[in-house]
Amino acid sequence: MVIETETFENINLGLNHLTIDDIIWREIFLSEPDFRNINNADYKKQYRIEYGKRVFGGKTVIVRSDLNSPPEKKDGKYELTGLDRIAASAETIKELSEDYGAKVIVISHQGTPGKPDCISLEPHKRELKKILKRNIIFKRGHFYGTGTEDTIKNMKNGDIFLLDNIRKLSDEIIEIQDPHEFATLPDSYLETLGKYADYFVNDAFSTSHRWQGSIVGFPNHLHIAGRLTVKEILSNKESIKDIHHPYSVLFGGVKISGYMDYLEYSLENKLVDNILAAGALGIVSVMGYTKINNKKIDLGKNPRDFIKKNVPTKIVNQVAGLIRNYPKSFVMPKDFKVELDGNVDYMTPKQIHEHPDKDRINIYGKGPKTVERFINKITKSKTIYMKGSPTLDDERFLQESKQLVDAIVKRGKKEFVTTILSGGDTNNLVTRFGYNANKDFSYFTLSGGAATEYNSGKLLPGLLMLNTSYNQFWKKNLNEGLPPGYRLGFELKAPKIP
Repeated sequence: MVIETETFENINLGLNHLTIDDIIWREIFLSEPDFRNINNADYKKQYRIEYGKRVFGGKTVIVRSDLNSPPEKKDGKYELTGLDRIAASAETIKELSEDYGAKVIVISHQGTPGKPDCISLEPHKRELKKILKRNIIFKRGHFYGTGTEDTIKNMKNGDIFLLDNIRKLSDEIIEIQDPHEFATLPDSYLETLGKYADYFVNDAFSTSHRWQGSIVGFPNHLHIAGRLTVKEILSNKESIKDIHHPYSVLFGGVKISGYMDYLEYSLENKLVDNILAAGALGIVSVMGYTKINNKKIDLGKNPRDFIKKNVPTKIVNQVAGLIRNYPKSFVMPKDFKVELDGNVDYMTPKQIHEHPDKDRINIYGKGPKTVERFINKITKSKTIYMKGSPTLDDERFLQESKQLVDAIVKRGKKEFVTTILSGGDTNNLVTRFGYNANKDFSYFTLSGGAATEYNSGKLLPGLLMLNTSYNQFWKKNLNEGLPPGYRLGFELKAPKIP
């Protein structure tokens, strides 16, 4: 039985990507007279490592990984509480350094600038060393300049050099939407690394939705998709094809701005039937839309301060506008699980608003009426997408999260029902409940914000760079893959092919 799904224009679906195997196959083609007689089994068993060494051996390769992991401070020292992204990123690093003998420079980020999680990558270095069972060159605060250049010059074949957290650099996060402007920033880490690199490997699909230096700042180098990025692209393409209606999206967590474009685009184009507003989105939706006696509801000082700190005012207003325009699609909380003076209880928004001590109330979860409302939508859906925890990561509030996850997994076992899990934090949550993201869900992506923007059809700059390199490598027009007449705001330029 084939179920037809509604199609829509998604720019990312038309983009191509160059792979590590493409580079190696070209070398085989140029070297082996019986090239056409080599099958995939022979390639993997005999030719991949031999010709991979010819292509990458002794070459300097920048690998943009996503090692971003939840940190926790214990006894004055940071430890990482989730290692999924580091483990997933290790495959490409290991292949290039150990199998082929490349000099691998790994760049990555951790956390958000100005937030407590924006720490050094020293704990990431320790975990990467354990996984790879290899020495990792690393120095705190080591980004660019003579120290970095000397380190690169002294690297031996197969060495791995991990730079510190690039999110601490202004030349990484400066607001530019032109790769060539990034590439010409004077005295930047991009300029320093670019002088020595032969290839650039994007293995951070999860960050490919950002116009940042480490994603688009090496336009003169051939961009190759790493093993994890290839998996993410193919998985997201497949999940889009497997979307059936009714389609419900459960959004939790704190980061709302990362998926607002997805919400707006999906609702406008009727791609999603229900938005289940959990986490910060649930609080924002109630605060921005609900009125009592013609005045906006007041949930107290703590939620106000939380939203002010984590969600820009324009996002709050944007959410309220979406609820007004799509009231049947936007499913708001009916009650919350709250904490007051250490005691946990369930309260409706109206009860919080009228409570004499509302300024001391913390909203950390969802109440039974909200859970029932969400599960009612889930059990009628043929596609369920989940991103972010619906509640605080605290045993007192996780019961309702488990009820929702249980309902999604149960629904996913039905025929022609698709369940999609998105993001590393979401994976950590379902793992706590005894589920396996790859086995208990139809699709799983470690990429939260990038996956939502990919699904919404918004152009991912990292995929644009991969597409440009693909076109250059296969001697195609650099714009091929983009919709006819699509305006980028800058001119695509051909990267060099080593």
